[in-house]
Order: sequence, then structure tokens, then C-alpha cells
Amino acid sequence: MRKVLIVSDTHGSFTSWQRLKSLVGQVDELYHLGDVLYHGPRNPIPEGYDPARLAEALRNENLFLVRGNCDADVDLLVLGISEAPKILTASFGQISFVMSHGELFESDEQMLNVLEKHNAQVLFYGHTHVPRFEWLGSKLIINPGSLSLPKSRSEPGFVLIHAEETVEITLISLSGKIVKEVSL
Repeated sequence: MRKVLIVSDTHGSFTSWQRLKSLVGQVDELYHLGDVLYHGPRNPIPEGYDPARLAEALRNENLFLVRGNCDADVDLLVLGISEAPKILTASFGQISFVMSHGELFESDEQMLNVLEKHNAQVLFYGHTHVPRFEWLGSKLIINPGSLSLPKSRSEPGFVLIHAEETVEITLISLSGKIVKEVSL
């Protein structure tokens, strides 16, 4: 079974990363939806802010990164990544996914258009720091929220995917509570 972790908006918090890894253990792949190391000028410094240690930990993962609005070339350098696209596509089982940081989206219609353009069923995005797990017609829109700086009174969160014959997608809070799940 393939175990995939999807996170967003860590903003340099090594403490949040340690909490997450104690919950999920080893994964086959890690997809980060952007805003990895830098907290940005509009955000407070998160608890456990240590971008160097977070970068070191992430270099030990099978990491795929979508560039966020706070990610700079130097971030890619310390992460050991040569390139980070704004949009990434992947397939887990028979399900096609699109991933983006999310700052490009101003409406659900734009999200649906990206899914149609890439012939995908599921969109993962970050940026808002607010979890979302919502069906729009036959398309599933998921935002794991921020791992370190949640907004709108939400909890820090992440997504786990278990893919084999079926694809199980679970939105989980950093406290370990299952928020929503679906099997495709």
C-alpha cells in the first residue's frame, strides 16, 4: 500500500513537523503545497520556528514541492530541490490529482477549470491556512490547512492518502482527530 502525506504552509515550524512525524511515521511520498520555510511578512513567527532544521528533516523525505508565495530560490537550494512548479499533477491508484499552493485561485470556478484542464478528479491547495474538504459536483477540493499557523479558529492539519486498489483520503488534525475522509 502506498502511503502519501500532503501538507501545506509549515512556514519554518520544526516543532509542528516533529508532532506530525510522531503521528504518521514513515511515508512513501511527501507532497508539500508550498510556504515551506519562511513565515512571510504577514504572518507571525510560528512556534518552533527553525527553518534550517525543518529543511534538514525534509531532505530526508521523498519530497515533491509546489512553490508557494513565500518560497524563494534559496529555500529550494537548502531543500535540495532544483525546481518547484506552481502546479503539479500526480496519480494515486486510478485517481488523478492536481496540486497548487492556491494563491492563484480567486474562485471555485477557477479551481474547477484547473481540474478540467488537467483531467483530474481531486484538487489539493493551501495558502488560506483553513482546512477544506468539499465536493463541487463530481470534483473534490481539499485544503489541509496550515501545519503551523492555522486561521479561522481551525486546528493545524494534514492529509494522508492510502492508495492501493482504492484511494483513501483522510483530513486529520495535528491532534490526531479525523476531520473528514473519503474512499475513491
